[in-house]
Amino acid sequence: MNIYDRNGWLDVPRIVQLADKNKINFIFIIGARRSGKTYGIFQHFINDVFSKNEKIIYMRRTKEQLTKVFLPEFDPWQDINKDMNRYFHFEKPRGEYGRIKIMEQTEDEEVYRGEAFCLTSMHNNRGFSGSDFSEGIYDEFIPEKIAKSISGEDDAFLNAVETISANRELQGKKPFRWWLASNSNTLDNAIVQAFGLLPILERMKKNKQEFSLLKERGIILVLINNSPISEKKKDTALYRALSGNTDFAKMALSNEFAYDDVSAIRSEDIRQYKLICVIGKVAIYEHKSKAHLYVSDHISGSCKDVFEDTQHGKDQFRWFYSWIDSYRLTNRISYQNISVKFYIDKLFLK
Repeated sequence: MNIYDRNGWLDVPRIVQLADKNKINFIFIIGARRSGKTYGIFQHFINDVFSKNEKIIYMRRTKEQLTKVFLPEFDPWQDINKDMNRYFHFEKPRGEYGRIKIMEQTEDEEVYRGEAFCLTSMHNNRGFSGSDFSEGIYDEFIPEKIAKSISGEDDAFLNAVETISANRELQGKKPFRWWLASNSNTLDNAIVQAFGLLPILERMKKNKQEFSLLKERGIILVLINNSPISEKKKDTALYRALSGNTDFAKMALSNEFAYDDVSAIRSEDIRQYKLICVIGKVAIYEHKSKAHLYVSDHISGSCKDVFEDTQHGKDQFRWFYSWIDSYRLTNRISYQNISVKFYIDKLFLK
């Protein structure tokens, strides 16, 4: 499927058509910077949501990110306001601490269009009623390298979904639709893993596939790999200076997950290895004739050490197999896929 319009931007209207036809409630869009992700979604809100007098949710990860939207250079409405001659803006109501509303100034009045939250404050809004809201965007849901991790980020988002969705489906109402948009910083993301999307995204990336419809799960995945806009941007001042060789350029232009080291991802001949332990659903094999390990989600053979995927099991594994970390740090481990690599890395980075 071609995911771009005739001008090279992400074709959000086409994605909306497919989402409506297939009853999709979660749309993940990951890709190069300024390729039309947020702009296209906002344009959809204006044309298809606000036109029906429905309201939206705008969400960012942290309070700091959210409060920056009041600065003109960080206002996500700025470009679309200029292009469509509209005036959408964020507003802090007097006397309502912490609340941020989305408003539109028309010729005659100010119109209420929705609410803005940050993920880290959603637990303070458990009583919020989302019955009047139909769609929302979680913008930049994959953080940049310098951003602090949020403990329980996946649970926080799922609780936010539950809070906003309430019981609308039990009442026969249309489900709330979430758009999750981000640059391609890394696949190691709590929400990606909570939805079980990591193996699918890894396969899409490997096969240069840009669109995937998971109809039974109500999910659309979009990986912007070949953006015509990114191709044009390669000849701009910044990217000419970077020569396309930096992590930033790979992420910004080519949808390369620049923070993810995939150099050790490869299949090995399992016959050359013996199973030494299992942690959760991950098997660790030792080479029969050299100091090398292979980590896989395929368990072949038997071993005496099997650890549960619990905090206690992980602690036991780290105690008895602490030496594996030295193999990890000296590049003496091969991984079947990036999912098991992330899993092992996190065990020793805790």
